[in-house]
Amino acid sequence: MKLRNKKGQQEMVGFVLIVVLVMVGLMVFLIISVRNSPEPTNSLAIENLLASIMKHTTECAIVFEPQFDNFEDLFKSCYEGDICSNLEQSACEYLNESLRDVVDALMDSEATVVAYQLDFFVRDDEGQQGLLRIVEGNCTGPSLAAQRSIVSGSESLVVRIKTCNNF
Repeated sequence: MKLRNKKGQQEMVGFVLIVVLVMVGLMVFLIISVRNSPEPTNSLAIENLLASIMKHTTECAIVFEPQFDNFEDLFKSCYEGDICSNLEQSACEYLNESLRDVVDALMDSEATVVAYQLDFFVRDDEGQQGLLRIVEGNCTGPSLAAQRSIVSGSESLVVRIKTCNNF
């Protein structure tokens, strides 16, 4: 009878050891996976940068020549499929070219920025539908981010910028 009780105790100890080893392995895996994918931190500086980009006047006039659109209006025009009447070019094509030039110039003036990503998408009930993405550099470290919502009719358009800094 005593031999039977000891055998049951040994099996219970073995089972507990297996469960503990599996839990430790899962914890190590979780720590490694969380450490490799840092989440961007919202930054007031990046938010101000995005606000200044949105108010930058472009050379595209959707309605008529002296009324040039800023980037915020150009994002709406791109979503609506408008054409720059003075450039004979679609708003999306012009947005892609000019936004890339402006953001590249801004990021070149920032010594700590090593990479950036700018996304323009529609947020709806089904998730996100990407319209434009500009990526420069390779982000491996901590990142700062900001986003801005633009209301166009009943749709919610979002512009998000993420920068990787070399601190």
